[in-house]
Amino acid sequence: LAGGVVMVWYTYRMEGLLTRLIDRNLAAFQTAEALETALVNQKGFVSYYLLEKDPEWLRQLGEQRQIFKERLNEARALVEDEDQRKAIAQIESEYHEYVGFKDQVIVLYQSGQMEAGTDLHRQFRKHFSKILDLTARYKDLHSRMIDRFKSQSHVQAESLRGIAASALVLVLLI
Repeated sequence: LAGGVVMVWYTYRMEGLLTRLIDRNLAAFQTAEALETALVNQKGFVSYYLLEKDPEWLRQLGEQRQIFKERLNEARALVEDEDQRKAIAQIESEYHEYVGFKDQVIVLYQSGQMEAGTDLHRQFRKHFSKILDLTARYKDLHSRMIDRFKSQSHVQAESLRGIAASALVLVLLI
């Protein structure tokens, strides 16, 4: 009887462990969403600056860049495997290139080189889309892991509970 009780206890403990794994991946998923949002929130500030010549737009851009960096650091802290590490590294690399382009555009606009600024501005839009796609894929990676862990957790817990229940019945019959 004690063995059956221990086995039932073990199934709940195992399910708790898997739940924590799911929760960690959920946190990583939410961080990936926040990373995506922080990127999207940067869109438009350079255009607004060009139209209004108000440096407040560049200040706000700086704030959004800082938020993106913070979310990137959060995502890096939650990395659990090589695929995730590579995904974060690729997002970071593309983002740095994107920021470099954007800063060049700002300098061109500030120096009155509107045509050159506009041309470069068009080019870095593709970088934005690429980074957005990378963050969406990173988010999807965690979504699939969450689904897989949930499924595995439920199947294993049910299987072990069935074995434990059978063992209890067998012990009682004996």
